[in-house]
Amino acid sequence: MLRNRLIALALLILSIVAISFYGGPVTYGFFFLTVLIPAISAAYCFLVYLRYRIYQVIVTKNVVVGSPTDYYFTLQNEDFYSFSGIKVEFFSDFSTINELDENNEYELPPHSGLKKETVLVCKYRGEYDVGVRNIIVQDYLRLFSFNFKNKENLRAIVLPRLEILETLRHPYSPDVYKDSRINLSEPDVLVREYIPGDDVRNINWKTSAHMGKPYVRNKTGIENPRIGIIMDSCRYGKDMDDFLPLENKVLETTIAVVYYYLSKGINASVFTYEGAPKKYSLQGMASFEDFYAAMGDFAFKEEYTTDSLYKSVWASNITSCSMVYMIIHELNDAALMQIEELNKNGIPVTVYHISEDEIKVKETDLGKNTEYTHIGYEDKLKEVL
Repeated sequence: MLRNRLIALALLILSIVAISFYGGPVTYGFFFLTVLIPAISAAYCFLVYLRYRIYQVIVTKNVVVGSPTDYYFTLQNEDFYSFSGIKVEFFSDFSTINELDENNEYELPPHSGLKKETVLVCKYRGEYDVGVRNIIVQDYLRLFSFNFKNKENLRAIVLPRLEILETLRHPYSPDVYKDSRINLSEPDVLVREYIPGDDVRNINWKTSAHMGKPYVRNKTGIENPRIGIIMDSCRYGKDMDDFLPLENKVLETTIAVVYYYLSKGINASVFTYEGAPKKYSLQGMASFEDFYAAMGDFAFKEEYTTDSLYKSVWASNITSCSMVYMIIHELNDAALMQIEELNKNGIPVTVYHISEDEIKVKETDLGKNTEYTHIGYEDKLKEVL
């Protein structure tokens, strides 16, 4: 292209010199020709941009992170003249397209089209543009190349990936129980006087008849295990390149831990903040589908700060949990205070610190009943958890 431009410039200079020294209709005709050809070439590029047609289709409505999705791309020429030297550029920050090279140059004869059938893979959960981003148009003489934005972008709504974990490094052990009278499940032979609000099914009728007033059986023994998950809901940054990978990994980690415990028959509660305290109480695998759909639509916001989150979990009865996971982005003083308070209540804590850069954490900073794991944006959960 540079060579052609230099040749065109040299011819223009030569025509000006000829006019200056010789004049006449031939030299003037040559001058106007050297001026008109670049102008016509540039006009041709803009005409192609105005007249080309691109059709893009994602076959499935539910695009999932990391799962190949059928993608159809058609570049169409519906006019009577040929399209020369067309290239396409794709959105590549958050998605990849197989078998389509951006260096390929296409020439479309009149009333013809180019159709490609391939697969699209999205990297992160969220809503963003995929497919063709820009169109590069060149003229026949290779004097100009214009990069135009695609007139109609393809928008994808991407659901978080479900990573099925076979094991966890720091799992809840049903052999170790927290000393608590919450969610006790086994009725004992010991009895106490009835208190308004007690379940009437626990009344010991024989003892009540003997004593002349109602008595209920105490519940002792093993408590119903429930895992608590504190999920950071704050949006960090305004650029999608900054917050999209982080939010994707937060949701992916939360979903994986929830699925792991529900599949083991252990209930889970997810504590988050959505302008107000929010608690997802999950009992059995039947509740997972609705929870997964909620995480697909989950909205992170800057005003959903971790301070608001940590204050809200106590109002949501987090002490009923046998173990707590903190899936957070910042391990700051507020997080350390939260860990300390949970430990004081006899609740073991596992911290999943999701960040781009790993930090060194001292065990003395976290407490005796706390485990720490760093998770990078691109880490595979099966390898780090």
